[in-house]
Amino acid sequence: MPFEIIWTNRARKDLKAIDRQTAKRIFEKVCGLAGTERLFLEKVKGETFYKFRVGDYRVFIDKYPLKNTLAILMVRHRKKAYKNL
Repeated sequence: MPFEIIWTNRARKDLKAIDRQTAKRIFEKVCGLAGTERLFLEKVKGETFYKFRVGDYRVFIDKYPLKNTLAILMVRHRKKAYKNL
């Protein structure tokens, strides 16, 4: 069953701050999650949300399985991803 993708304002702002080619790659990978049955997400230790790796970037996602919805919370470079969570 496909998932609906919702981008938060924070995630949109993060994506705009990244160079165009990398942002396009991240966007395509995240949109590819929408059509898959099995999600390859890892739970963030000590948090209630998940992460998805795209190269050197981490996409933080909140999952709502009953609504078949994925909320993209933020996109960060791996060096700064886990600071101030």
